Amino acid sequence: MKGEVKNYGNHYYDNIDKSKVDAILKALIDHGSLVRGDNPWNIDTQKHGVLLLGEWDEEASKLSITVTDADWYVPREKIWENIDSLMESVHKPDRREV
Repeated sequence: MKGEVKNYGNHYYDNIDKSKVDAILKALIDHGSLVRGDNPWNIDTQKHGVLLLGEWDEEASKLSITVTDADWYVPREKIWENIDSLMESVHKPDRREV
C-alpha cells in the first residue's frame, strides 16, 4: 500500500559529528542516491526501490537510519549489509539494532 512504512527496522550509529554526516551524504550522492531534506533526510537509493530516512541528533552525536521501503525481493539483511558497509567506510561506529 502506497504511503505505508514497512518494518525494515532502524539502526543507530553513535559518535557521528557534522563532518561524518557530510561524508555519509556525499557518499550516498556519489553512489547515485537522491537526497532530499535537511535533517531528516529522505534518501532514494535509486536501487531496488530502497528508500531511507536519516535523522541526526547533533546533541547526542547519534545518527538513526530507517529503511522505509524496498522492492519485495530485496532481503532486509542485504539492505543493512550495504548500509553498514557505507557507514564503516566513513566511521567505525558503535551500532545498536532495534
